[in-house]
Amino acid sequence: MRAPVDAVAQRKTRAQPDLAAGAGGMTGAVITTYAARFASMIAYVVLLPVVLAAFGAEAYGLYMLTVAVGALFQQDLGVGGATTRFIGVAAPSNDFARMRRVAAASNMFFLATAVILSSATVLVFALTIPRTQFSPELTDTAWILAALGVANVFILLSFSANRQILTGIGRLNDVNYLLIGLAVFRVALTVLVCWAGIGIVAVAAVDVLGILAFGIATYVLRRRRAPQVTARPRDFRWSVFRELFAMSAQLMILGLAGVVIMQVGGILTALMLPIAYTALYAAGQRIYLLVKEVTNSLATAILPTASMREGGAAGASIGQMYLRGTSYANMLMTVVLVPVVVFMPEIMSVWLGPSGAGAAVVAQILVLSMFANNNHLLAVPILTAQGSVRGYAILHTIWAVTGTALAIVLGATSGLTGIAWGLTLPILLLEPFYIAIALRRLDLTVKGFAIRCLLLPFGTVAPVAAALVLVSLLDPPLVVIPVVGAVWAITATTLYYFIALDATTRSSLRSTLTRRLRGARTVEDSP
Repeated sequence: MRAPVDAVAQRKTRAQPDLAAGAGGMTGAVITTYAARFASMIAYVVLLPVVLAAFGAEAYGLYMLTVAVGALFQQDLGVGGATTRFIGVAAPSNDFARMRRVAAASNMFFLATAVILSSATVLVFALTIPRTQFSPELTDTAWILAALGVANVFILLSFSANRQILTGIGRLNDVNYLLIGLAVFRVALTVLVCWAGIGIVAVAAVDVLGILAFGIATYVLRRRRAPQVTARPRDFRWSVFRELFAMSAQLMILGLAGVVIMQVGGILTALMLPIAYTALYAAGQRIYLLVKEVTNSLATAILPTASMREGGAAGASIGQMYLRGTSYANMLMTVVLVPVVVFMPEIMSVWLGPSGAGAAVVAQILVLSMFANNNHLLAVPILTAQGSVRGYAILHTIWAVTGTALAIVLGATSGLTGIAWGLTLPILLLEPFYIAIALRRLDLTVKGFAIRCLLLPFGTVAPVAAALVLVSLLDPPLVVIPVVGAVWAITATTLYYFIALDATTRSSLRSTLTRRLRGARTVEDSP
């Protein structure tokens, strides 16, 4: 009779596949991340006027208030990024024991956090809803929306570890495909709900169902893609938990400050102005987020790759990743940002009708801040891979505190515009400090950054951007604006290709595109 074999030892001796093999290179991860993030953003852009028209500004404003409050607590407190980082560093050496211990610590943290933060969400709703201005007949609706918002927080956090593990082992593409499916699900069911006139509560219920389906899908996919990282209670180690939390504490502060910056505008609008104004602020912020996703999507794809490079995987240094990535991000953002800002009033009038004027001003203020804000976004995943974002956590906290204070002061006198300016002004002063930290940590020069990330992306197309502004002053017909935008995009892209990119980069880009068009897979393309 054979002696029983310890399950953990059996897992170690069994041949284990290389997790990174076949996961796709960074180029593929960037492409699918852009597709997933923009699918989510486009879902919001498409659904906003549909839901607003179906149920009215008051009901939609209440819905957006519960979404904003829920978003404040749908935070992984930095453990998500830390999990991805530690899993990514261990992946090149196939250190499965280490990854299981990280996964076990992450699972326990997220389950506990789901209980704590969903309880905190209940408390915040109890304090905010009675102080919000809306019609008495919407009282029951407000509390039901709040309950669904609490459910959203609990479900999202409960399943979060699976998504981070998949990202850490290089399976970001799989997560992105699920996110695209989630966006399609939300659009289809929300349009159906609006067409049937079921009510704003049904819209929130669709959100909850979508998050639940996404969470279950990430769990199943993680079990299939990385069975060797399936954590058991015996894999938990307090030492690993403390190590994870030490890293996540910095990311937690960074993340909480970031969500305050993003969500406090909508909450202040609901508390300081009639609830209908919340819909206008939300519309302006949606355009801002759409432009910001140009870089945020790239940042999502960079974290696992940078972590693997930090763990010894071959490829360009993470300092060069920051320079090249920020340069490309500024170019892509400028292609999108310039026509959006120039034709913002026309975009909003088509999207929202006569009420779009107020939202257009908010969007223009927020979007213009991206010229500064965009230069540190890629440094966040790069510094996370290095293991410390303390400096950025401090700067983000300063931004959140001063921005909220300014938004309250300016909002009291200037309404929506004042709130937008209050949240924007601090970053204009803080951005040089963000850049200085990144350059010092990555051993880069100010001259190299200024040329590659500022002069080439912005200076190359400045004359064409000025011409676009002059065209907008002529008040072209609405049907002409898409044509003008397309001409701008083609012209700017051509100038970037021949002036801003060097011969080596152009050759690499042509080679990558050729392989993609032929259906070949690239392995760990360097940004």
